[in-house]
Amino acid sequence: MGRSDGLSILDVSEEACLFALTLAENHPSNKLTVMASAVKPTFDFPANVDYHKGSIMRNADSIAQRGPFDLIIYNEISHEISDIDGLFKKLKTILKDGGQIVLFSRPKNPPLPVPDVCLMVWRKLATTKEELLASANAAQLNSTCFSAAVPISVDKVQWENILYSGCFPAIRNTPKCDERTIRDFCVAKSGKFEFEEKLLIVMLRK
Repeated sequence: MGRSDGLSILDVSEEACLFALTLAENHPSNKLTVMASAVKPTFDFPANVDYHKGSIMRNADSIAQRGPFDLIIYNEISHEISDIDGLFKKLKTILKDGGQIVLFSRPKNPPLPVPDVCLMVWRKLATTKEELLASANAAQLNSTCFSAAVPISVDKVQWENILYSGCFPAIRNTPKCDERTIRDFCVAKSGKFEFEEKLLIVMLRK
């Protein structure tokens, strides 16, 4: 972006994105608008964050008046969005010239420990780099992408809470992955969950 302060940021993830909230908390002069279909979390948000319940695909007009935005973030993008071409075209209309859209996606082979009942849905919902770049091209957006891998070690109780939160599309879209399934999966684990978290990061510009 060329700067880290004084930015107008929009987070359109299905759940409030920790990355976006961190940008708001660490840089109080930034203004973050969160539009998510999930119920607002119970924890306190920084004073420079506004939360709106809704879907960018259905309620784009209601958020456009707060734009245009310097930075738009979509975490855990997946085929929960049936028309990714259409999504990118909508986001483009509320992006400032010189602004950037940042997408986070995970590979089809789950890079995270999740119950087996979620694996089929995970592979069905996961987007590929080629699909995202094709949608960017359809929206006439310039794209840059790279992959990141980060070693993770997390207490199994904390991981259980993360899975309960429904922040991963495959978890919330698998009816059989209920609280008991998640609890049994985590209880069966000896020690901490240790894995390499893999992310595809795609950056789009007009």
